[in-house]
Amino acid sequence: MDLTVILGILGAITTISIGDLMEGGNPVHVVHITSLIIIMPTTLLASMVSTDGEHIKGAFKSLGIIFKKSTVNLEERIHQIIELSTMARRDGLLSLEAKVAQLDNEFLKQGLSMAVDGNEIETIEETLELVIEETEHYYHGCAHYWILAGETSPVLGLVGAVLGLILALQKLDNPKEMAEGIAGAFTATVTGIFSAYVLIGPMGNKLKAKSHHIVKEQKLMLAGIIGIVHGDNPRTLEAKLLNYLSPAEEKHSQFN
Repeated sequence: MDLTVILGILGAITTISIGDLMEGGNPVHVVHITSLIIIMPTTLLASMVSTDGEHIKGAFKSLGIIFKKSTVNLEERIHQIIELSTMARRDGLLSLEAKVAQLDNEFLKQGLSMAVDGNEIETIEETLELVIEETEHYYHGCAHYWILAGETSPVLGLVGAVLGLILALQKLDNPKEMAEGIAGAFTATVTGIFSAYVLIGPMGNKLKAKSHHIVKEQKLMLAGIIGIVHGDNPRTLEAKLLNYLSPAEEKHSQFN
């Protein structure tokens, strides 16, 4: 699990609850079933109107990416590419044929298969750049669905509050019921804002951030494949690929 997501959501709920309790409130009272029904499904359905069907389906399939720890490990990928580069430089590209069949990454497998099959570098580069472009577009569309839902949620919270107030004002002859109705109406506003800035909206931004790592790994692999086909020195190729690591990551050469 991605602790930044889990701890972020649970931490936000905890701090809001503590603040409410300190003021004499009860966080449980904010959980209003009617408000949840009005806001959550409506938000997701309304966001479908302006989102491509492929990206709607992908948005829900990508929930695993959001809540699970990223599987992208650039250091391990560089190590793998340099091993393949060393083998190809020593024994020729055809020696990679058996290794390619065992690769766990479809992008890397596709690129190296094209190389082993004797395709020109330009053809390999054009093909894989198209894959990268489509991957980026796909995840951007999926993330946009959640971000759009986050932007829609507060407005629907306002709609829920207005509907609650309309019903509450019909009970002017019973001040107690009217007060309870008004209190219930404002739970819709809280639900909408909370969903937008703690749940749905951040989920979209998290997916966008993680998709950046997926795309960066593909760009790294493309550079590695081109280097292998060129017959670059493995040490030189590794130095180039290490530049794909962020400043927060330490760069360790396997040749040291």
